[in-house]
Amino acid sequence: MLQSLVLLSLLGASFATIHTLIISGDSSGGAFSARFDDVTHELTHTGMSIPGVNGGNWIALPSISTAYLTFRNASVVAAYDVSPSGALTAVGSPVVVPVPVYVGVTHNSSFLFTASYPSGAIATVPLDQNGIPIPPASTTTFTATDPLPSPQDQSRPHSGIVDVSGQYLIFPDDGLDLLHVYKIGATSATFLYDEPSYVRPAGPRHGVVSGYPVVRDWVPRLHVVNEEDNSVETWIMHYSPNNMSLIMQGSSAVSTLAVPAGMNVSTAAELLISPNGKYLLASNRDASLFAEGSIAVFRINPPTAETALTRISITTSGGANPRSMSLDRTGKWLAVANGNSNSTAMFSFDQETGLLARTAVANLTGVRGGLIFHYYFR
Repeated sequence: MLQSLVLLSLLGASFATIHTLIISGDSSGGAFSARFDDVTHELTHTGMSIPGVNGGNWIALPSISTAYLTFRNASVVAAYDVSPSGALTAVGSPVVVPVPVYVGVTHNSSFLFTASYPSGAIATVPLDQNGIPIPPASTTTFTATDPLPSPQDQSRPHSGIVDVSGQYLIFPDDGLDLLHVYKIGATSATFLYDEPSYVRPAGPRHGVVSGYPVVRDWVPRLHVVNEEDNSVETWIMHYSPNNMSLIMQGSSAVSTLAVPAGMNVSTAAELLISPNGKYLLASNRDASLFAEGSIAVFRINPPTAETALTRISITTSGGANPRSMSLDRTGKWLAVANGNSNSTAMFSFDQETGLLARTAVANLTGVRGGLIFHYYFR
């Protein structure tokens, strides 16, 4: 019986899993789809996801059949149906929002939210029962200027993170070095307070949540990557009956570089967390136009540890300017978008050990694309 189980396991391992990737560039290139065979490691361009329409700046995929894209130049967010091949079909009408660079969706899909790096605005748009945006958008604009010497001069929200309870939204503000905290309502969100970054100027850009319920005996924590000083801050999320507060874990942020290189010598961009909640990955964009970027891997320590993260490796990203990346649902494959190389690199990753391969198993080059990408795996 044991021999039969082993044989079955070996036979199962020979079957390929085909991953569908949707890649959205900036407005200079069209959104397209690709497929990756995890046995042969073949990565191929399979066509335009949105024929005849320039790609959006960011894409959110809350389910296998629904996508939302931002279009920065047109100042709109739009909904799409997703086919198994990765093709996108528009549903409903685009909704006007201030110059969006990011889009996300609440856990119950009651509304979507966008962040506007250029204009300092945050917008929410209700969704109907079919997931179609209902105009008009509700907008908050932060008009304060940055009081510190910094490459930024004003409020620049860059993304949004929904907490594990689905009750709160946190928007990292790259310009003001703040986290804007909102309370989620039925169809929009209400501003609660600002939490300053621990070290300023830092440039908080993107974030992810770890701990409960993936690691059931750990409290939820918010990890935020800082663009300007290449670091990751970790905040313990403390809940009371009517509020959620953020408490910094440890006395300092953790560098995403092997040797801290000073402000804007290299700029961190994206954060991911492994599906099992054990590891955190951050991308580093080199400031030189065509120099290769890197991916830093951190082990996530318990909430009681003095340091929230321990960096265990830094690996080349396989190209220049890795703004965005994505792990598949099994934690086995990492896709990295290298914007200045117009390439997509695929790396193997072991989410049990945190081992990220030092060389890509595939690198799709010569595809149309811009500086900002996002991926989705089927």
